[in-house]
Amino acid sequence: MKRRLPSVAAVWFLATFFLLAGIAALLVGAHDVTVSGGRFGVLFPAVLLVLAGALFVGAARQLSPIAMRRRTSNGDQPRCKEPMPVAFLVSILLGIYIYFGALAGRGTQRVIVIVVSLLFMAVGLLGFALFWGEIKDEIKGSMRVGASIAVAIAGLVVGGWEFWYQNQYIPSHLARGVSVQVGMRKLHTQGDNDVVSATLSYEDFGGPGVVVLGSIYMLTGSEVVKCQHSTTPKDEANYFRGQLVDPQSSRFMSDVWEVRPAAVLATGRFAPDGKHLDPNVPASRRLILYVPHGRYQLLRLRAQLFAIPAAPLADQPPLARQIPGDADLYDLWKLAENGWFQHLLSGKRGWIVTRYEFVEIPGEIISSPDVRVTARSQGPTWSGNAPSDAQIERLFRSPHALKSAEAFTDTELPLAPVTAPTAVERRRMPAVCRPQ
Repeated sequence: MKRRLPSVAAVWFLATFFLLAGIAALLVGAHDVTVSGGRFGVLFPAVLLVLAGALFVGAARQLSPIAMRRRTSNGDQPRCKEPMPVAFLVSILLGIYIYFGALAGRGTQRVIVIVVSLLFMAVGLLGFALFWGEIKDEIKGSMRVGASIAVAIAGLVVGGWEFWYQNQYIPSHLARGVSVQVGMRKLHTQGDNDVVSATLSYEDFGGPGVVVLGSIYMLTGSEVVKCQHSTTPKDEANYFRGQLVDPQSSRFMSDVWEVRPAAVLATGRFAPDGKHLDPNVPASRRLILYVPHGRYQLLRLRAQLFAIPAAPLADQPPLARQIPGDADLYDLWKLAENGWFQHLLSGKRGWIVTRYEFVEIPGEIISSPDVRVTARSQGPTWSGNAPSDAQIERLFRSPHALKSAEAFTDTELPLAPVTAPTAVERRRMPAVCRPQ
Protein backbone atom coordinates (compact mmCIF):
# COMPACT_ATOMS: atom_id res chain seq x y z
CA MET A 1 0.00 0.00 0.00
CA LYS A 2 1.45 3.30 -1.07
CA ARG A 3 1.78 5.90 1.63
CA ARG A 4 -0.19 9.09 1.23
CA LEU A 5 1.76 12.34 1.04
CA PRO A 6 1.05 14.85 3.79
CA SER A 7 -0.93 17.90 2.97
CA VAL A 8 0.84 19.75 0.20
CA ALA A 9 0.03 23.16 1.71
CA ALA A 10 1.49 22.14 5.07
CA VAL A 11 4.70 20.84 3.46
CA TRP A 12 5.03 24.03 1.41
CA PHE A 13 4.61 26.01 4.61
CA LEU A 14 7.35 23.99 6.33
CA ALA A 15 9.71 24.34 3.37
CA THR A 16 9.16 28.09 3.10
CA PHE A 17 9.51 28.62 6.85
CA PHE A 18 12.75 26.66 7.12
CA LEU A 19 14.21 28.41 4.07
CA LEU A 20 13.47 31.90 5.42
CA ALA A 21 14.46 30.99 9.00
CA GLY A 22 17.67 29.35 7.76
CA ILE A 23 18.73 32.37 5.70
CA ALA A 24 17.95 34.72 8.59
CA ALA A 25 19.86 32.53 11.06
CA LEU A 26 22.89 32.37 8.75
CA LEU A 27 22.96 36.16 8.29
CA VAL A 28 22.49 36.99 11.99
CA GLY A 29 24.90 34.29 13.16
CA ALA A 30 27.62 35.27 10.66
CA HIS A 31 27.30 38.93 11.67
CA ASP A 32 27.55 38.13 15.38
CA VAL A 33 30.60 35.92 14.83
CA THR A 34 32.41 38.82 13.17
CA VAL A 35 31.56 41.32 15.95
CA SER A 36 31.98 38.95 18.91
CA GLY A 37 35.55 40.09 19.57
CA GLY A 38 36.26 36.78 21.26
CA ARG A 39 33.47 37.22 23.82
CA PHE A 40 32.20 33.72 24.48
CA GLY A 41 28.74 34.94 25.46
CA VAL A 42 28.32 36.32 21.92
CA LEU A 43 30.43 33.84 19.93
CA PHE A 44 28.89 30.60 21.20
CA PRO A 45 25.23 31.48 20.39
CA ALA A 46 26.36 32.90 17.03
CA VAL A 47 28.08 29.66 16.03
CA LEU A 48 25.05 27.63 17.10
CA LEU A 49 22.85 29.98 15.06
CA VAL A 50 25.00 29.42 11.96
CA LEU A 51 24.73 25.65 12.41
CA ALA A 52 20.97 25.89 12.90
CA GLY A 53 20.68 28.05 9.78
CA ALA A 54 22.56 25.51 7.67
CA LEU A 55 20.36 22.75 9.10
CA PHE A 56 17.16 24.65 8.27
CA VAL A 57 18.28 25.35 4.70
CA GLY A 58 19.10 21.66 4.26
CA ALA A 59 15.66 20.70 5.61
CA ALA A 60 13.98 23.11 3.18
CA ARG A 61 15.91 21.49 0.32
CA GLN A 62 14.70 18.04 1.40
CA LEU A 63 11.10 19.23 1.80
CA SER A 64 10.88 20.83 -1.65
CA PRO A 65 10.61 17.53 -3.67
CA ILE A 66 7.90 16.31 -1.30
CA ALA A 67 5.93 19.54 -1.71
CA MET A 68 6.24 19.37 -5.54
CA ARG A 69 5.25 15.65 -5.56
CA ARG A 70 8.43 14.63 -7.32
CA ARG A 71 9.37 10.97 -7.49
CA THR A 72 12.74 9.32 -7.16
CA SER A 73 14.54 7.53 -10.01
CA ASN A 74 12.86 4.22 -9.11
CA GLY A 75 9.40 5.80 -9.07
CA ASP A 76 8.98 6.04 -5.28
CA GLN A 77 7.80 9.13 -3.50
CA PRO A 78 10.49 11.04 -1.50
CA ARG A 79 10.63 10.07 2.15
CA CYS A 80 11.32 12.12 5.27
CA LYS A 81 15.01 11.70 6.01
CA GLU A 82 17.91 13.64 7.47
CA PRO A 83 18.19 16.51 8.14
CA MET A 84 14.42 17.05 8.41
CA PRO A 85 13.80 15.26 11.78
CA VAL A 86 16.75 17.04 13.34
CA ALA A 87 15.47 20.36 11.97
CA PHE A 88 12.07 19.74 13.59
CA LEU A 89 13.75 19.06 16.95
CA VAL A 90 16.07 22.09 16.69
CA SER A 91 13.11 24.27 15.78
CA ILE A 92 11.36 23.27 19.02
CA LEU A 93 14.50 23.78 21.12
CA LEU A 94 15.20 27.14 19.48
CA GLY A 95 11.63 28.21 20.17
CA ILE A 96 12.01 27.31 23.85
CA TYR A 97 15.30 29.25 24.03
CA ILE A 98 13.74 32.29 22.35
CA TYR A 99 10.76 32.12 24.72
CA PHE A 100 12.89 32.29 27.85
CA GLY A 101 15.13 34.91 26.26
CA ALA A 102 12.04 37.04 25.64
CA LEU A 103 11.47 37.32 29.37
CA ALA A 104 14.37 39.82 29.51
CA GLY A 105 12.67 42.07 26.95
CA ARG A 106 10.15 44.80 27.64
CA GLY A 107 7.02 46.28 26.17
CA THR A 108 5.83 45.34 22.70
CA GLN A 109 9.04 43.51 21.84
CA ARG A 110 8.38 40.83 24.46
CA VAL A 111 5.00 40.00 22.92
CA ILE A 112 6.44 39.80 19.40
CA VAL A 113 9.35 37.58 20.46
CA ILE A 114 7.03 35.26 22.40
CA VAL A 115 4.83 34.89 19.31
CA VAL A 116 7.90 34.06 17.21
CA SER A 117 9.05 31.49 19.78
CA LEU A 118 5.64 29.82 19.74
CA LEU A 119 5.80 29.75 15.92
CA PHE A 120 9.14 27.91 16.00
CA MET A 121 7.77 25.36 18.46
CA ALA A 122 4.56 24.93 16.44
CA VAL A 123 6.53 24.35 13.21
CA GLY A 124 8.63 21.64 14.87
CA LEU A 125 5.57 19.91 16.28
CA LEU A 126 3.79 20.17 12.91
CA GLY A 127 6.73 18.52 11.19
CA PHE A 128 6.76 15.62 13.67
CA ALA A 129 2.98 15.24 13.34
CA LEU A 130 3.10 15.09 9.52
CA PHE A 131 6.06 12.76 9.20
CA TRP A 132 6.02 10.78 12.45
CA GLY A 133 5.33 7.46 10.77
CA GLU A 134 8.30 7.80 8.44
CA ILE A 135 10.53 9.22 11.19
CA LYS A 136 9.72 6.21 13.37
CA ASP A 137 10.66 3.83 10.56
CA GLU A 138 13.92 5.71 9.94
CA ILE A 139 14.78 5.55 13.63
CA LYS A 140 14.20 1.78 13.69
CA GLY A 141 16.30 1.31 10.57
CA SER A 142 19.23 3.46 11.70
CA MET A 143 19.30 3.12 15.45
CA ARG A 144 23.08 3.10 15.57
CA VAL A 145 23.39 6.25 13.48
CA GLY A 146 20.79 8.01 15.61
CA ALA A 147 22.52 6.96 18.80
CA SER A 148 25.86 8.22 17.49
CA ILE A 149 24.34 11.56 16.55
CA ALA A 150 22.67 11.85 19.96
CA VAL A 151 25.94 11.11 21.76
CA ALA A 152 27.77 13.68 19.60
CA ILE A 153 25.15 16.34 20.29
CA ALA A 154 25.21 15.57 24.01
CA GLY A 155 29.01 15.82 24.02
CA LEU A 156 28.90 19.21 22.27
CA VAL A 157 26.32 20.51 24.71
CA VAL A 158 28.24 19.30 27.77
CA GLY A 159 31.52 20.63 26.41
CA GLY A 160 30.00 24.01 25.61
CA TRP A 161 28.41 24.19 29.06
CA GLU A 162 31.70 23.37 30.79
CA PHE A 163 33.53 25.97 28.71
CA TRP A 164 30.92 28.60 29.63
CA TYR A 165 31.01 27.60 33.29
CA GLN A 166 34.80 27.84 33.53
CA ASN A 167 35.24 30.99 31.43
CA GLN A 168 32.07 32.97 32.10
CA TYR A 169 30.22 31.89 35.22
CA ILE A 170 33.09 31.22 37.63
CA PRO A 171 35.06 34.41 36.78
CA SER A 172 31.92 36.53 37.09
CA HIS A 173 31.15 35.11 40.57
CA LEU A 174 34.62 35.17 42.10
CA ALA A 175 35.11 37.34 45.14
CA ARG A 176 36.45 40.67 44.03
CA GLY A 177 37.09 44.00 45.56
CA VAL A 178 39.01 47.23 45.39
CA SER A 179 41.18 48.83 48.01
CA VAL A 180 41.67 52.55 48.49
CA GLN A 181 44.29 54.21 50.68
CA VAL A 182 44.73 57.91 51.36
CA GLY A 183 47.46 59.89 53.03
CA MET A 184 48.06 63.55 53.86
CA ARG A 185 50.98 65.63 55.02
CA LYS A 186 51.66 69.30 55.32
CA LEU A 187 54.45 70.53 53.06
CA HIS A 188 54.88 74.15 54.10
CA THR A 189 53.09 77.46 54.57
CA GLN A 190 52.83 79.71 51.55
CA GLY A 191 51.44 83.15 52.26
CA ASP A 192 48.03 82.80 53.88
CA ASN A 193 47.70 79.10 53.00
CA ASP A 194 49.01 75.79 54.24
CA VAL A 195 50.13 73.60 51.35
CA VAL A 196 49.00 70.00 51.88
CA SER A 197 49.96 66.96 49.81
CA ALA A 198 47.33 64.22 49.47
CA THR A 199 47.93 60.80 47.91
CA LEU A 200 45.08 58.52 46.86
CA SER A 201 46.03 54.94 45.91
CA TYR A 202 43.66 52.29 44.59
CA GLU A 203 43.96 48.70 43.42
CA ASP A 204 41.82 45.76 42.31
CA PHE A 205 42.26 42.44 44.08
CA GLY A 206 40.62 39.04 44.13
CA GLY A 207 39.00 39.02 40.70
CA PRO A 208 39.47 39.14 36.93
CA GLY A 209 39.34 42.94 36.81
CA VAL A 210 36.91 45.77 37.38
CA VAL A 211 35.87 48.96 35.62
CA VAL A 212 35.76 52.22 37.54
CA LEU A 213 32.38 53.92 37.20
CA GLY A 214 32.81 56.56 39.87
CA SER A 215 35.18 57.95 42.45
CA ILE A 216 34.97 60.81 44.88
CA TYR A 217 37.19 62.47 47.45
CA MET A 218 36.25 65.19 49.90
CA LEU A 219 38.53 67.35 52.03
CA THR A 220 36.91 69.02 55.03
CA GLY A 221 38.24 71.36 57.64
CA SER A 222 37.04 71.31 61.26
CA GLU A 223 37.39 73.64 64.18
CA VAL A 224 38.28 71.75 67.34
CA VAL A 225 37.81 73.41 70.75
CA LYS A 226 38.48 72.33 74.31
CA CYS A 227 35.80 70.35 76.09
CA GLN A 228 36.77 69.90 79.72
CA HIS A 229 34.54 67.57 81.67
CA SER A 230 34.86 64.91 84.30
CA THR A 231 33.63 61.42 83.56
CA THR A 232 31.16 59.84 85.94
CA PRO A 233 30.03 56.21 86.19
CA LYS A 234 26.76 57.29 84.59
CA ASP A 235 28.62 58.72 81.60
CA GLU A 236 30.58 55.49 81.25
CA ALA A 237 27.35 53.45 81.27
CA ASN A 238 25.77 55.68 78.63
CA TYR A 239 28.85 55.22 76.45
CA PHE A 240 27.90 51.60 75.76
CA ARG A 241 24.25 52.32 74.96
CA GLY A 242 22.99 52.99 71.46
CA GLN A 243 25.00 53.41 68.30
CA LEU A 244 27.93 55.82 67.99
CA VAL A 245 27.91 58.21 65.05
CA ASP A 246 31.70 58.36 64.88
CA PRO A 247 33.52 55.82 67.11
CA GLN A 248 36.90 57.30 66.27
CA SER A 249 36.03 60.75 67.63
CA SER A 250 34.36 59.18 70.67
CA ARG A 251 37.55 57.33 71.58
CA PHE A 252 40.25 59.86 70.78
CA MET A 253 38.47 63.21 71.17
CA SER A 254 36.91 62.83 74.60
CA ASP A 255 38.45 66.07 75.89
CA VAL A 256 37.73 68.20 72.81
CA TRP A 257 34.68 69.06 70.73
CA GLU A 258 34.51 69.31 66.94
CA VAL A 259 32.36 72.09 65.54
CA ARG A 260 29.89 70.51 63.12
CA PRO A 261 29.18 70.44 60.29
CA ALA A 262 32.69 70.66 58.92
CA ALA A 263 33.57 73.01 56.07
CA VAL A 264 34.03 71.46 52.64
CA LEU A 265 37.38 72.63 51.26
CA ALA A 266 37.76 70.47 48.14
CA THR A 267 35.97 67.65 46.37
CA GLY A 268 36.28 65.85 43.06
CA ARG A 269 37.04 62.59 41.30
CA PHE A 270 40.44 60.95 41.60
CA ALA A 271 40.21 57.86 39.32
CA PRO A 272 39.57 58.14 35.56
CA ASP A 273 35.99 57.23 34.65
CA GLY A 274 35.82 53.97 32.71
CA LYS A 275 39.36 52.93 33.69
CA HIS A 276 39.90 49.16 33.66
CA LEU A 277 41.77 47.97 36.74
CA ASP A 278 43.75 44.79 36.22
CA PRO A 279 44.21 42.55 39.27
CA ASN A 280 47.00 43.55 41.65
CA VAL A 281 48.12 46.52 39.55
CA PRO A 282 48.22 49.57 41.84
CA ALA A 283 47.42 53.08 40.67
CA SER A 284 47.55 56.41 42.47
CA ARG A 285 47.03 60.12 42.18
CA ARG A 286 48.70 62.96 44.05
CA LEU A 287 46.93 66.23 44.84
CA ILE A 288 48.28 69.55 46.10
CA LEU A 289 45.69 71.32 48.25
CA TYR A 290 45.68 74.79 49.74
CA VAL A 291 44.07 75.36 53.14
CA PRO A 292 43.68 78.79 54.87
CA HIS A 293 46.43 79.04 57.47
CA GLY A 294 45.26 79.01 61.10
CA ARG A 295 41.59 78.62 60.17
CA TYR A 296 41.11 74.91 60.95
CA GLN A 297 42.58 72.65 63.57
CA LEU A 298 41.78 69.35 61.83
CA LEU A 299 41.67 68.23 58.20
CA ARG A 300 39.81 65.09 57.17
CA LEU A 301 40.15 63.45 53.76
CA ARG A 302 37.61 60.81 52.76
CA ALA A 303 37.52 58.81 49.53
CA GLN A 304 35.32 56.24 47.81
CA LEU A 305 35.85 54.17 44.68
CA PHE A 306 32.92 52.50 42.90
CA ALA A 307 33.63 49.74 40.37
CA ILE A 308 31.77 46.89 38.69
CA PRO A 309 33.03 43.57 37.31
CA ALA A 310 34.74 44.13 33.98
CA ALA A 311 31.97 44.75 31.46
CA PRO A 312 32.15 45.84 27.82
CA LEU A 313 31.34 49.55 27.79
CA ALA A 314 30.60 51.43 24.61
CA ASP A 315 33.44 53.49 23.19
CA GLN A 316 31.94 56.81 24.23
CA PRO A 317 32.21 59.03 27.32
CA PRO A 318 29.40 58.91 29.88
CA LEU A 319 26.53 61.33 29.46
CA ALA A 320 26.24 63.82 32.32
CA ARG A 321 22.67 64.43 33.48
CA GLN A 322 21.12 66.64 36.13
CA ILE A 323 17.42 66.34 36.87
CA PRO A 324 15.62 69.65 37.54
CA GLY A 325 14.93 70.06 41.25
CA ASP A 326 17.42 67.31 42.14
CA ALA A 327 20.77 68.20 43.72
CA ASP A 328 22.36 64.88 42.78
CA LEU A 329 24.54 64.40 39.70
CA TYR A 330 24.07 61.51 37.27
CA ASP A 331 26.33 59.82 34.70
CA LEU A 332 24.86 57.53 32.05
CA TRP A 333 27.10 54.72 30.80
CA LYS A 334 26.23 52.94 27.55
CA LEU A 335 27.02 49.21 27.40
CA ALA A 336 28.63 47.82 24.26
CA GLU A 337 26.36 46.17 21.72
CA ASN A 338 25.95 42.42 22.01
CA GLY A 339 24.97 41.36 18.49
CA TRP A 340 21.90 41.14 16.28
CA PHE A 341 20.59 37.96 17.86
CA GLN A 342 20.57 39.46 21.34
CA HIS A 343 18.95 42.63 19.96
CA LEU A 344 16.15 40.64 18.36
CA LEU A 345 15.75 38.42 21.39
CA SER A 346 15.64 40.84 24.31
CA GLY A 347 16.56 44.25 22.92
CA LYS A 348 19.66 46.39 22.86
CA ARG A 349 21.79 46.40 25.97
CA GLY A 350 20.74 49.04 28.42
CA TRP A 351 22.53 51.74 30.35
CA ILE A 352 24.20 51.96 33.75
CA VAL A 353 23.33 55.10 35.70
CA THR A 354 25.65 56.32 38.46
CA ARG A 355 24.58 58.94 40.97
CA TYR A 356 26.70 61.22 43.14
CA GLU A 357 24.52 61.83 46.17
CA PHE A 358 24.91 63.59 49.50
CA VAL A 359 24.71 61.30 52.50
CA GLU A 360 22.07 62.51 54.92
CA ILE A 361 21.04 61.01 58.26
CA PRO A 362 17.66 62.37 59.42
CA GLY A 363 17.96 64.01 62.81
CA GLU A 364 21.75 63.67 62.93
CA ILE A 365 24.57 66.14 62.28
CA ILE A 366 27.33 64.17 60.61
CA SER A 367 30.92 65.29 60.70
CA SER A 368 30.94 66.27 57.03
CA PRO A 369 28.49 66.31 54.11
CA ASP A 370 29.91 63.17 52.52
CA VAL A 371 29.22 62.35 48.88
CA ARG A 372 28.67 58.75 47.85
CA VAL A 373 28.51 57.07 44.43
CA THR A 374 25.75 54.53 43.78
CA ALA A 375 24.47 52.92 40.59
CA ARG A 376 21.49 51.23 38.99
CA SER A 377 21.22 49.29 35.73
CA GLN A 378 18.54 49.71 33.10
CA GLY A 379 17.42 46.52 31.42
CA PRO A 380 17.64 45.98 27.65
CA THR A 381 15.19 47.88 25.46
CA TRP A 382 14.31 47.61 21.79
CA SER A 383 15.23 51.23 21.07
CA GLY A 384 18.40 51.33 23.16
CA ASN A 385 17.81 55.01 23.96
CA ALA A 386 19.17 56.60 27.13
CA PRO A 387 16.70 56.54 30.05
CA SER A 388 14.62 59.64 30.65
CA ASP A 389 14.59 61.65 33.87
CA ALA A 390 11.45 59.85 35.05
CA GLN A 391 12.99 56.44 34.31
CA ILE A 392 16.15 57.39 36.23
CA GLU A 393 14.11 58.40 39.26
CA ARG A 394 12.25 55.06 39.13
CA LEU A 395 15.55 53.18 38.91
CA PHE A 396 16.85 54.74 42.12
CA ARG A 397 13.61 54.18 43.96
CA SER A 398 14.33 50.47 43.57
CA PRO A 399 16.29 48.93 46.48
CA HIS A 400 18.17 46.58 44.14
CA ALA A 401 21.61 48.10 43.65
CA LEU A 402 24.07 47.06 40.99
CA LYS A 403 26.56 44.36 41.94
CA SER A 404 29.71 46.31 42.59
CA ALA A 405 32.96 46.61 44.50
CA GLU A 406 33.11 49.67 46.76
CA ALA A 407 35.86 50.89 48.99
CA PHE A 408 35.77 53.71 51.57
CA THR A 409 38.66 55.16 53.49
CA ASP A 410 39.68 58.32 55.33
CA THR A 411 42.57 59.98 57.10
CA GLU A 412 43.04 63.00 59.35
CA LEU A 413 45.74 65.64 59.70
CA PRO A 414 46.05 68.05 62.65
CA LEU A 415 47.08 71.55 61.56
CA ALA A 416 46.88 73.74 64.66
CA PRO A 417 46.52 73.44 68.44
CA VAL A 418 43.08 73.12 69.99
CA THR A 419 41.57 76.51 70.83
CA ALA A 420 39.23 77.76 73.51
CA PRO A 421 35.57 77.91 72.43
CA THR A 422 34.00 81.23 71.61
CA ALA A 423 30.77 82.37 73.25
CA VAL A 424 28.74 81.21 70.24
CA GLU A 425 30.50 77.86 70.16
CA ARG A 426 30.05 77.42 73.89
CA ARG A 427 26.26 77.72 73.53
CA ARG A 428 26.29 75.05 70.80
CA MET A 429 28.47 72.63 72.75
CA PRO A 430 26.88 69.63 74.47
CA ALA A 431 25.98 70.01 78.13
CA VAL A 432 28.77 67.69 79.23
CA CYS A 433 31.32 70.20 77.90
CA ARG A 434 29.85 73.16 79.79
CA PRO A 435 30.97 73.53 83.41
CA GLN A 436 28.13 73.26 85.92
